[in-house]
Amino acid sequence: MNKPEAVAERININTATSEQLQTLKGIGVTYAQRIINYRESKGGFKAIEELLKVKGIGKKRLDNIRPFVKL
Repeated sequence: MNKPEAVAERININTATSEQLQTLKGIGVTYAQRIINYRESKGGFKAIEELLKVKGIGKKRLDNIRPFVKL
């Protein structure tokens, strides 16, 4: 049986580069930059749910990436 390839390590949304963020399903150049801009303007994320405050990231997108990100 083949299992889906597991992510070796979760991506830290407080330190990730744009390129690292873009490896997340549904996160392209624009969303990656919005995440970085929000992070820089707020001094970092305090909770994963704060991603909902980033323009264009709703509950569904957050649910898709939540298993692959950390603080």
